[in-house]
Amino acid sequence: MPEVHWLYIVWFFLLGSCVGSFLNVVIWRLPRGMSLVRPPSHCPQCERPLAWYDNIPIFGWILLRGRCRYCGKPISPRYPIVEALTAGLFVLMYVMFFIYNVGPRLPEVEGRVGERALSLSKDWPIFALYLYVACALLASSLIDIESMTIVSKVFWWMACLAAAFHAVADGANLPALAAGGLAGFLLSLIFYFGGLIPQSFPRGEPLLEIDHEQWDLEIAQARKRGEEPPELPPEYTRSQLRREISKEMIFLMPPLLLAGVWVWLTMAGGPLHGFWMRCLGPTWLRGLLGSVLSALTGGFLIWLFRILGTLGFGRIGMGLGDADLMLGIGAALGWGRAVLTFFLAPFFGMAVAIYLLIRRKRHEIPYGPYLSMAAIFLMF
Repeated sequence: MPEVHWLYIVWFFLLGSCVGSFLNVVIWRLPRGMSLVRPPSHCPQCERPLAWYDNIPIFGWILLRGRCRYCGKPISPRYPIVEALTAGLFVLMYVMFFIYNVGPRLPEVEGRVGERALSLSKDWPIFALYLYVACALLASSLIDIESMTIVSKVFWWMACLAAAFHAVADGANLPALAAGGLAGFLLSLIFYFGGLIPQSFPRGEPLLEIDHEQWDLEIAQARKRGEEPPELPPEYTRSQLRREISKEMIFLMPPLLLAGVWVWLTMAGGPLHGFWMRCLGPTWLRGLLGSVLSALTGGFLIWLFRILGTLGFGRIGMGLGDADLMLGIGAALGWGRAVLTFFLAPFFGMAVAIYLLIRRKRHEIPYGPYLSMAAIFLMF
């Protein structure tokens, strides 16, 4: 292995461990609605600010022997584990992409794979995008495992960044389908906020098992303080669940209909074909629409299965947070990988799901981590 690779491997290990340290902040603070920058790092027990040398990724925890320097209480080993995992992921992606030449392929590169290997100096933009995607998926997975919650704004930011990248980096297929779907989605949003499309589950979705545990804890704490316990969200019958989920079908109709109509209007021989071809002159527009199509494909795929599963079984099968996650994955990795991610994810989660069902610990499992694992697998 050339010496330069060893230098990059060390660099990406150090960079990854520092990013992992920041991800620990994201994992703890983001689902709690806290600022990511203030207050600075501190002990969660005694709340004393940590010195810079206690914040050295991985080694700071080892030097402290897993305990706070001030109060002596234990610090979760999750912190160095996340830092080491992120560092290892950065190194793995560098080795696979730039040593073994197994990794991302932009559309214009696919036709000449054999002509050159991936080069960090030339292909760093897509490598940086993939690192960002991997970090977002890792942080979201750990949040989902802990709280059965997906922070949607993480993946809307991912989708925006990926769309901007693809606008300047590559072209697109099926731009008319993307334009029609996007117009329909925006129209649905206008109808929704205008009150023309009813909101599903206006009083909140039915509680998951982990939610019941949290509510029981909050009720017990309220009674201990002599306060009135909080009111539980409503329970739904199967017919009520099906009626509420049907409202979401109305939201999806404009994007699906306008996508098909716009393709028909702009296809060869269609009344708007010439106009549409002139609009698609800029390459950046094709790239942007390609990313939009991929995002809509990923998000709508999950959403459709959520609707069909609820109608079929009378039970909420997937949360809308999973749709946001797949929207981000699709925008970054393309619609083909988004579809494959959806169908590969169950294989990653099957063993864990069987274990939980046998132990009767929980009937609901967070699906986000398995979607994330499938997406990272497909990056290679």
